[in-house]
Amino acid sequence: MLRSAATVLVVSAPLFTAAHARAASGDFPCAVAIQKISSSTTSGVSLTLFCGRTQTVDVSIAAGGAELASLQETVQAGVQRTVSLTVPKVPQVCATLRTGGVSTSVCTPEDSRSSEKS
Repeated sequence: MLRSAATVLVVSAPLFTAAHARAASGDFPCAVAIQKISSSTTSGVSLTLFCGRTQTVDVSIAAGGAELASLQETVQAGVQRTVSLTVPKVPQVCATLRTGGVSTSVCTPEDSRSSEKS
């Protein structure tokens, strides 16, 4: 489900491109990385998942208490899965992921310049 002006793109890529992903939690069975790149008006958010075995992962992406996207992704074993969003500019984005009774959250660093005028 998409909220507001968010655009979601889901991509699968081979194993060799997953090297940059980092584990979000020692208990979470997948490696997770989140990145945000902002322009003066929009923020591009990429959430990358990589699992050692096939997992169905519930994903909720939010900013400032507002849910931007809620989706369920099936991540194939050894295949990187990336979800990309473009939203109106936000200072920070967080993702909460759940699979197999385990959950984790990852956030982008908060934009220190978000309160400054451009």
